[in-house]
Amino acid sequence: MRKPVCTLPFEYVDTPERRAVDLTPDGIPCVPVLGYSHFMRSRPSVSEHTHPGCMEVTLCLRGSLVFTCEGVERHLLPGTVFVTQPDVRHRLSTNPKGLVMYWLFFRLAPDGAPLLHLPRAESDALCHSLRTLPHPLFKGTERLRTAFQRLFRQYDDLAAGAFRSLAMRATTLDLMLALVEAAQSPPETPEDARIRALIASMRQAPERALTIDDMARQAALSPSQFINRFKRLTGLPPYTFLLNCRVRAAKARLAETDQPVTRIAQELGFSSSQHFAMQFKREFGITPSQFRLGLEPVILSPPEDAEN
Repeated sequence: MRKPVCTLPFEYVDTPERRAVDLTPDGIPCVPVLGYSHFMRSRPSVSEHTHPGCMEVTLCLRGSLVFTCEGVERHLLPGTVFVTQPDVRHRLSTNPKGLVMYWLFFRLAPDGAPLLHLPRAESDALCHSLRTLPHPLFKGTERLRTAFQRLFRQYDDLAAGAFRSLAMRATTLDLMLALVEAAQSPPETPEDARIRALIASMRQAPERALTIDDMARQAALSPSQFINRFKRLTGLPPYTFLLNCRVRAAKARLAETDQPVTRIAQELGFSSSQHFAMQFKREFGITPSQFRLGLEPVILSPPEDAEN
């Protein structure tokens, strides 16, 4: 069976929830798509695909993402970066409400020309560094986040012309150098590793009853230290994150089993079926029963002054 392939030109949009712009007209053909997403509602996952000739860089700012890459799940938390190399099959498995992320496609060989008008030797060195990143998933840096932010600001504020092209090309180079630098960052602290292990266990068994004291002991931190570090890693307080895990596990059971809604709510640790239904509708826009019937959520247009 032939797998879907994402080809260019891309679907360029500019809405409060999603921006996707083309830097090719500014003399940067290696960035056919620069993107920003701020989802105000949950969205369906996308099918598996590739980006021929382009690596994709995603910097998660808020929310929790799951990429499936060559059959392996990669979990992105706020502040982490995920890179897929050209022709690697992948899909974003979750598009949760509240998600905020920067992303771009970077074409490693735009028509055989040197990257970003660099001398050939420097272009080849940059291309080699990007193709040989030691890990696809790593912690981002302030330099990387700022470069994304600055690139959008230049796109929006500078008048088209030679200076705009020069400024955006310099920022793109800084962004890619920041990416290479971030990929070499030292491993996370033991405390963060313990919290990530706890996060994995919460996803695997969300029905477990856990108190803040229980979780703090597992992380070998005081309750206040644990809450602060947990929020820094996930963007959510521990109990809110656990509720999110339970709702997503419930969604899977609704789709894959014939279990009654009340039983699913009980087995996953919700205080009542009403509480479960309220949390489910808050996350997905419809009730559990409506989801099981195959109904789609009502999509409301965002207000004109929605945060961008």
